[in-house]
Amino acid sequence: MYSTNLIANFNKHLKRTTHHKEQFPTEDSLDRFLVSQFNVYNEKSLKRIHRGFKGLQDTLESSFT
Repeated sequence: MYSTNLIANFNKHLKRTTHHKEQFPTEDSLDRFLVSQFNVYNEKSLKRIHRGFKGLQDTLESSFT
């Protein structure tokens, strides 16, 4: 499984997006920004099927439903 690559890529994405914002006025605004980024990432990743899991998708879905 490629979990470490996924985490590293997501961290790089967060660094790029937060770099465009020079500062956050409050910690709460930073939290809201991060949660929105997590939600966008989760929506994108739900559509993605990782290499090697395409053939097992039906089996995995039946096992965990």
